Amino acid sequence: MSRTRNSAWNVTTGLVYALASAAAIFFSTPLLLRWLGPERLGAFRTLTDWIGHLTFFELGLGGALLAALAARIGQNNHAAVARMLAAGLRAYFWVTFTQIVSGIALVVSLPYLITLNQLSNTELRTAGTVALLPIVLTPLLVFRALAESRQRGYLNWLLLTAQVLIMTGLSLLTARLGWGLIGQSVAFAAAQVPTLFALTWDGMRAYREAWKAAPDHTDQNVLGGLRKPTFIHGLTDRIGLLSDNIVIAWILGPTAVVPFFLTQQMAVLAQSQLRGLGQATWAGLAELSARGDDDSLRMRLLELTGMVSGLSLAVLIPIAAYNQSFVRIWVGRDFYAGDLVTGLACFNVMLWSIYTLWGWVLLGTGHIRHWVPYSIASTLVNVTVSVFGTFTLGVIGPMVGSAFGSLLVTSWALPRVLRFIFGISPWALWRAALVPFRWGLLYLSVIWVVASKIPPQGWLDLITWMGLWTAGGIILWWKLSLQSDERNEWRARLRRTLIFQ
Repeated sequence: MSRTRNSAWNVTTGLVYALASAAAIFFSTPLLLRWLGPERLGAFRTLTDWIGHLTFFELGLGGALLAALAARIGQNNHAAVARMLAAGLRAYFWVTFTQIVSGIALVVSLPYLITLNQLSNTELRTAGTVALLPIVLTPLLVFRALAESRQRGYLNWLLLTAQVLIMTGLSLLTARLGWGLIGQSVAFAAAQVPTLFALTWDGMRAYREAWKAAPDHTDQNVLGGLRKPTFIHGLTDRIGLLSDNIVIAWILGPTAVVPFFLTQQMAVLAQSQLRGLGQATWAGLAELSARGDDDSLRMRLLELTGMVSGLSLAVLIPIAAYNQSFVRIWVGRDFYAGDLVTGLACFNVMLWSIYTLWGWVLLGTGHIRHWVPYSIASTLVNVTVSVFGTFTLGVIGPMVGSAFGSLLVTSWALPRVLRFIFGISPWALWRAALVPFRWGLLYLSVIWVVASKIPPQGWLDLITWMGLWTAGGIILWWKLSLQSDERNEWRARLRRTLIFQ
């Protein structure tokens, strides 16, 4: 399939996964609370969070494989792809060994990490052991990286959607049967196995010789050179995205986290989809880079920047105007953290969406090391201002910290790196990003007045108003942000995507 069609499939299936995950959580949580009780359910959520931290022992291997495989696939070098897969398998065996050793230490320590009232240490440790079992399949993650690099991310999203549904069904079944925390871990472990095996089967159809290929020192050196900057980049991203609740709980107490967390939920949901546009398109841009077609890469990146910016405004402006009503209808107005938190959350999400697109290009082409020093600086500014701002301003402090890090560092440093690597003008990038603001600011003012004068009274009102305003924003982006020839090009791409030419 074409790059456009692959990207369209990736975006669509990513949306399906997000909706399936949200529906599964909404449906299953009340039943699990009834059948498990809050302590077991809370213990399971905490247990999976701790197990998730074992992914740090990859030390950037997953991201390094994405870049290394994308370059070889873009060059149509079948043998080189097989050798890199072999190198990835070998590297993952060492990661697996480290994760198993660390996982054993984690299981032993669980009663000291999770406070128990009614649960026994034996049940907790047994559940932890069961949840760790899929770690032995960690080397198969090379085939997830392969699917992404082959622009088949849609397959991964479909399998993850199935995994969520399987896990939800098994969780409910084992909870109803009275298997407690151990049953939840069985569901967690069992649901991962079909996904990994399906990705392996798909990858082996194209690169069957990967099991027998012998990686050379060049492949291992390439992975080694990419892992460190990829790990640091991922770590700073994680700190920037996940430190807000920690800072608020430390300074203001855990009670203050609740309205802060709930007020951002719509913006966070939008962020996952807008950031997904970069994840869905990076492999196609990496292919252009591998072929030496930098002119096309620059043109596509500018187009995608304008599209992400325009769609961000279309989605986030209604959220900014109606978020207070959403929180009021959902959990009550007492849990609304304020319009400033909402506004800054939407502003930060828009910037993050654009920066993620640009960052995926660097990661996918193996140039992420050039961004790492600036990424560290941006994170330091973010955390420092967040802590100081929370002490002085309250819950809005982390939002201010994120905005400062984005504006003071990332806004100029990331375009500078892209100019150095690909020769893209920073002004051209920001011009593409800012064009939708010609209509966006006025549109925000109109929606804000309407939302204030005619607040929705229930879910139907809220969904109708937000749906109409979002559709209107997309139309404005199409009519006012795109030139006539750009609209014709997008129509042609859409026709090719729909009729599979």
